Amino acid sequence: MQMGKDVKNDIMVVAIVGVGGIGKTTLAQKVFNDEAIQGEFSKKIWLSVNQNFSDVDLLRRAIIEAEGDAQPPESAKTSLHETLKNTLIDHKTFLVMDDVWNHRAWDDVLKIPLVNAAASGSRVLMTSKDEGVARGVKAIRPYHHVDTLAPEDAWSLLKKQLHVEATAEIFHM
Repeated sequence: MQMGKDVKNDIMVVAIVGVGGIGKTTLAQKVFNDEAIQGEFSKKIWLSVNQNFSDVDLLRRAIIEAEGDAQPPESAKTSLHETLKNTLIDHKTFLVMDDVWNHRAWDDVLKIPLVNAAASGSRVLMTSKDEGVARGVKAIRPYHHVDTLAPEDAWSLLKKQLHVEATAEIFHM
């Protein structure tokens, strides 16, 4: 098992990998909103990272999510790095990077402020369609693969969902 920890600050990177529409984001949301996670981390950041992300925009959104000081629109990447770092100093941080297409979003944009500031035990959860991205961010192995359900499991889940929705309709009349 390869450990995806940054030596300096033991920030662990975990990857959820699977084809588009399979439920990676939904799974990450469940983790992000879980009570245990809410109590464990003082800073929680959710970032959707699209294919053509801007470094400055990604940093600005991370600062906002971490409840840091707003930066003027003309702020440079270096200034935003510093602001994010100051926002995260000594905070145990949980960062979700959803729909990552390129490991650069971590390596070139978010890693430096987190590694240099976030408290020990901070975690990064990233979702991607591409296992190569998980390798690029040095996520721990094995990666969590979200696969399609077996037909009988899909049918069972659908029946359960339909039953729950039908029951909910009865009580909301």
